[in-house]
Amino acid sequence: MKKFITFEGGEGSGKSTQCKLLVKSFKMIKEKILLSREPGGTYLAEKIRNFLVKKEILPETELLLIYAARHEHISNLILPNLKKKTIICDRFYHSTYCYQVLAQGVSEKKLNYLHKNFAKDLLPNLTIFIDIDPELGVLRSLKRSKNNNKFESKNIFFHKKIREGFINFSQKKTNFFKINGENSKSKVHREIIDYFNKKKIIKKKIPYSL
Repeated sequence: MKKFITFEGGEGSGKSTQCKLLVKSFKMIKEKILLSREPGGTYLAEKIRNFLVKKEILPETELLLIYAARHEHISNLILPNLKKKTIICDRFYHSTYCYQVLAQGVSEKKLNYLHKNFAKDLLPNLTIFIDIDPELGVLRSLKRSKNNNKFESKNIFFHKKIREGFINFSQKKTNFFKINGENSKSKVHREIIDYFNKKKIIKKKIPYSL
């Protein structure tokens, strides 16, 4: 089995950019790699994503749709490829916990039931959390987004709860690496690569791609 690596962070943290830069670095050493995202990753899951990020629906309905998409994603993309490829995923379980449970009050018990029964209890080997002040992150996101999602328009307290959740994970989990997303794109990328090499996440030394 290869590594399953996830990137987490609030709106505008730059995690999607850093996912792509890490993939470039992996390709420079010819490491077999697959980049995906959540919600999404498969045809059906992307259809669900398009609905989720646009429509205002009940938080529990959001959770159920996320797990419909995640079940498809894990069954049809992640597990079949994890045997031979390192998988990098933009968001996963920790985002669901922070966005739906902490910020919107969905029962953690319901989340855990769904994750165990419809996501095979899969968790990443490593999570990179790109931390950023929520006010700055939302401004960044609104400036560069062509198709704004509903979460960007939530009040600042919503985004602060999400950040607190991610910070709490980083303080409790040894495989949850927190990095300052307010630094330059290049500096964030280099710190991520340095961390990978220091911890020997994979056997080969990974170069910078930026």
